[in-house]
Amino acid sequence: MARMWLRHPVLWHSSRVPSGYNYTAMTPSQIKLIRTPWHDWYTADWDYGLSTIYFFCAAIAFFAIGNVLFRLRQAKGGNANSIGEIRKIPLYTKVVALSRALGAKQFRFPQVQYYSLPLSAVIIVLGMIIYFTALTFSVHPYLWPNMAMGHSPPIATRSGWISIAVLPFLLVFATKVNFIGILAGVSHEKLQVYHRWSAWIMYITSLIHTFPFIVQSIRMGEMTTNWNTTPWYWTGVAALVPQTWLVFMSWGPIRNRYYETFKKLHFIASGVFVAALFVHCNFRLTSWDYIGAAAGLYAVSWLVRVGRTFYNSFRADVAAFEALPGDAVKVVIPSKLKWGPGQHFFVRFLDLGIHAATSHPFTVATLPGESAAKDGVSAMELYVKVHGGITKRLAALCQDGGLRSSRVLLDGPYGGVEGNLKVYDRVLLLAGGSGITFVVPLLLDIVRNSVKDTTQVCHKVHLVWAVRTPGALTWFEDVLSTAAKQSSGNLSVNISYHITGTSATITDEASSMSEKSGLEQAVTKEYGRPVLRDIVREFCAEAGSVGLAACGPQSFNFDVGNAVSECELAIARGSARCSEIYLHQESYSW
Repeated sequence: MARMWLRHPVLWHSSRVPSGYNYTAMTPSQIKLIRTPWHDWYTADWDYGLSTIYFFCAAIAFFAIGNVLFRLRQAKGGNANSIGEIRKIPLYTKVVALSRALGAKQFRFPQVQYYSLPLSAVIIVLGMIIYFTALTFSVHPYLWPNMAMGHSPPIATRSGWISIAVLPFLLVFATKVNFIGILAGVSHEKLQVYHRWSAWIMYITSLIHTFPFIVQSIRMGEMTTNWNTTPWYWTGVAALVPQTWLVFMSWGPIRNRYYETFKKLHFIASGVFVAALFVHCNFRLTSWDYIGAAAGLYAVSWLVRVGRTFYNSFRADVAAFEALPGDAVKVVIPSKLKWGPGQHFFVRFLDLGIHAATSHPFTVATLPGESAAKDGVSAMELYVKVHGGITKRLAALCQDGGLRSSRVLLDGPYGGVEGNLKVYDRVLLLAGGSGITFVVPLLLDIVRNSVKDTTQVCHKVHLVWAVRTPGALTWFEDVLSTAAKQSSGNLSVNISYHITGTSATITDEASSMSEKSGLEQAVTKEYGRPVLRDIVREFCAEAGSVGLAACGPQSFNFDVGNAVSECELAIARGSARCSEIYLHQESYSW
């Protein structure tokens, strides 16, 4: 027997006129109940779907307002009097410091090598869980006491509408050209956590939507009939199977272990899921509006990415590869593009076989114009730490004397520091391993601007770089030393290297390094791990404002974030000399 797909005639919205009820089999109170808000099947999309939309929109509006206030403070960065006026707003300093303390604080569970989300993200996720749990379970009854009241159990109806209404936000959270991120002032990668948790909320509400129908059909002996004669049962399973795969295969250890495979199959499974969901909804009330909104928003983001990629790479720039000490590869791409300090591009290597099918994010370690020729071409330098996948392939090409260049497509730029570090009195830059590629352009930008603008607020920069072996210092040692020399009279620059490898490794490699790495007083070298908590606390102990950027592995960022959180709490209590601390963190592996 052929399965039923879409019911005919196909409409965009089904009718809201109640039909199919046997009123003679219901009591007056039951008739009244099925017509009341939060119980009426014919207005359930308004009650539960729109309530879901309102929740997300209210949260986005809240953070958009915070972003506007932050931008205003940044715009006043060069005017101390204006900043003083902003700080006169009642509780401004304490509220900002407290919110930033929550954003920096993390928890570590060493038994399982797990680092929690920042406390602010934990609070947001818990808020989502609490809200949708209450929306699902606060209204009674969960099941109709009389089948004449409808064949759709109330809890299944409401959870279904919650689930479908989450979909547009779930997809937008995953996009690179991210409309939510634009409003909230957050880069796309920092919204991935909400993409994953929205997916779990949608999945759990989908299960709550599914099981009451199955149990009810089995009890009534109608499961086989419903499966064969209606489009909802088999399409529900067809949607639930890829959805289950998506949420479980996205679990961190699995995703990271098989990332290249995961990335490709994730898109395929997502397409199957949305297609099955479209048929499953079968234009019931406004269900297709949510799918249409999700598809439209995702399509616009994708088209912008594709258009920008072709605009950036219409002549296919050529990247050159070079092996570096410390298991790294340097990629140099001559380009006329412009980008900001700390921003990254998604790079697609067209001549690397199967790897041409995917693009990969790399931070640009230089600034446009540093080595620009007369035709405006700058050297875009990417430093790639070798792990697996594309990075392993690049390293192999450099070692075996094979292809050392490839045509590339560039999508970007993305990310970077949301604020302007130059508006803070002092700036502390912290890098662990390959995280140096993020902080170097931040330093160069501050130094370059200090030469052009003698009124720059920032008058002191301290960069701390922790590496495992001395050989890794060759990546940027000359660049950093030059930056320290070039600092103008109104800007003090200090560079601190910390070599954290084993003593044997240090002795062997240090003996082979040129003594020129001892360098100037502004550049120091130490052996052993930096005590990040002490470095942060000491730097933030003086009066004035502090901008701080950190990039490193999880343990590195954990220490930095918690140290900053302590200092922010001191500001909130009014016991700190420092007036403001702004922290931006990026996470990379060693």
